[in-house]
Parts: sequence; structure tokens; C-alpha cells
Amino acid sequence: MTTNRRRHRWLTSGVALLAVSTMLAGCGNDSPASADPAGTAVPALDPANPVTVKVINTSTAFNVALAKDYGFFRKYGLDIQESQLANGTQVLAALQGGSGEIGYADLYAGINAKAQGFDIKLVANNNTNAEEFPILVKADGPIKTPADLAGRSIALPPVPQHTVNLRGFLKSNGVDPNAVKYTIVQSQSAAPQALAGGSVDAFFGQWIQAYSNEGQPGAYDFRVLGDPDSSKWSNLKATTAAFWVTGDWLKDPKNQAVAYAFDKALHASYVWFKTLKPEQLQPILLRYQKTDLQKITGNDPKKVHNLLTNTQTGPFDFDATQSWYQLGLEYAPDKIQKGVDLRQLVYGSALQPAPDLIQPPENPS
Repeated sequence: MTTNRRRHRWLTSGVALLAVSTMLAGCGNDSPASADPAGTAVPALDPANPVTVKVINTSTAFNVALAKDYGFFRKYGLDIQESQLANGTQVLAALQGGSGEIGYADLYAGINAKAQGFDIKLVANNNTNAEEFPILVKADGPIKTPADLAGRSIALPPVPQHTVNLRGFLKSNGVDPNAVKYTIVQSQSAAPQALAGGSVDAFFGQWIQAYSNEGQPGAYDFRVLGDPDSSKWSNLKATTAAFWVTGDWLKDPKNQAVAYAFDKALHASYVWFKTLKPEQLQPILLRYQKTDLQKITGNDPKKVHNLLTNTQTGPFDFDATQSWYQLGLEYAPDKIQKGVDLRQLVYGSALQPAPDLIQPPENPS
């Protein structure tokens, strides 16, 4: 059966009647109805008759799969069919081309797409900046302090937010961002070998790269340079990545209900996930990321925290996110388009309050 037929059946069952002002059964303690920016009542979906939605994620994220496998999406009336692409730019292009309905991309990719004429809306804020970013150098190399980076080459991925964060790190650590050389690596997984081989002097990495090359047998010997605290240059309430749809898709009232349900389900999974202890996270990260948490962190709370995405559970913060946009225009003006109004970009589903804690509705097989 096609997706359109499923939706027709959903509509004719009466679930999508916009006159409905009371919550349909099965969605916990949520309020009777949500409202879109125009004030129209948006009904909840019926978990007994879930709506099939095609979601495009990026290749390294497991957030959607986790929420699906543990039953959060089904609780809110959604049946998610997930596919993955390499990056957010590709995801937004796929949405515009009609091969997906909801897709994940970073904020700068969304802003650039909007500035270039794409009709898109942000329907669920996903995460803010990581609290700390590691700049990695050889443990026994000549670079001892951030000041030693002057005139050196630093590897980083091509996504604009990495440029913004690297320049923020340099400035907050007393280094002129214009005094270093930026070397773009298409795959971040190639950066450790580049550093070990001497083709770059440092790289803007991930914590899993830092911890897996810190005293691990057979690994590279790297160390973290300087103060990695990103609150020194960015507002940690800002949304840096989110889920998007096209404006055309959102014109359909049934899809408006889907947008609200998607945001609630995703954020409910995050509220629960944030309560998990290292021993509970261990099997999850092994399953979805092939990461042995115990092995690379020793369950050190700080290290465990650094490995997890800084997900958001509450409403989109306009002021904080505007500051992130402005920082992008300052630090990467050649990569980020100006003139986009965030208040015209964000849909009402992303303004919902954080949901109450609920336990996973299902246990994954």
C-alpha cells in the first residue's frame, strides 16, 4: 500500500478533523490540543492507526532509530521509515525533491537553503552546540599550547559550523584565527591518520577520536589542546541542528499534526535518554554506534557526557539561536548566507514545551 493510500485511510477515519479540540486516546498526559502559529487547533494522532512518515537522517545519527525502536514515535501515532544521507545539505535537497518528508540538517544548512530559495520550515529542534570541542595534537609533538598553533595547519570538516567553532576556540584561547591554516578533510575519520602522518599539525576532532587515541593499545597517541569549553564563544541554548520539512508539505493539515507529533515523540525520547546511567548507555551505544563506552571512558562521567549529543527537549530559543546565526556570519561569512528571519523559518511544533518523563513504551527486539 502506498503512503498516499495510508494517509487517505487516516483522513477518512476521522483522526485529522481540525475541528477536534480534545486529545485522542493513547498519548499520555499531553494537553488536549496543540496550536499552530495561526491559532488553528492541531489534533493528536491515533497510535492505533499510525501515520507512515519518511524521515531522512544523516549517516552518523541514531536518534531517530532509537526513538522508533523504543516505541516513542508509535506512542504518538507515527510509523517512521528512515533513510540516511551523508550530510544535511543533501538531506534538504532530497526533501525539496520529494524523496522524504522530514529531514535532519544543521541550522546553517537550513539558513543557506532558505536564502537560496528553498521553501523549508524547522519543525523540531534537535541539539545545541557540544559543550566542549577537542583540538587534537600529537602527545609528544612540538605543539604544547594553543599559541603554538600560529602558522600551523589544522584539519577540519567542510561543514560551516566546524569553521565557526574552530575560530571560536582559537579566539577564546588567545590565538588569532587568521594566523592558522585551515585544511578541509571531507571525512573526519581520515583526520587522525593525517595528523599521525604529519600532513597536518592538529585537527578539530570528536571526543570518541580523543578517547580512543588516549592510551588505548595500538592507537595513535594524541592529546587535547587548550580549553575546549564552547560556552566561551557560543550560547549553549542555541539550536545548531534540527528537523526540517518543506513549506508545501506543511500546507496539508494532516502533515501539521504529523509535525507536532514528531516533535513530541523525539523530545520525549530525549527526556528519557538523559536519565540513563553509563551502565544503561553501554548496550545502547554498542548497538547503534558500535562504541564500547566502558572501554574508552572507564565510565568516567565527564567522558561519557562528552560522547553524547547535547540534545534539546524544550522549545526553540530564538534569541540564543540568533546569536549562533550572528556568530556564523562573523566567523564564516563566505559559508553562511545573511538576511534570513528565524521567526519566519520556525514552525509552531518546535515551540512546544518539554514533555514529561515517560519510560520507553516498548523494548526493542
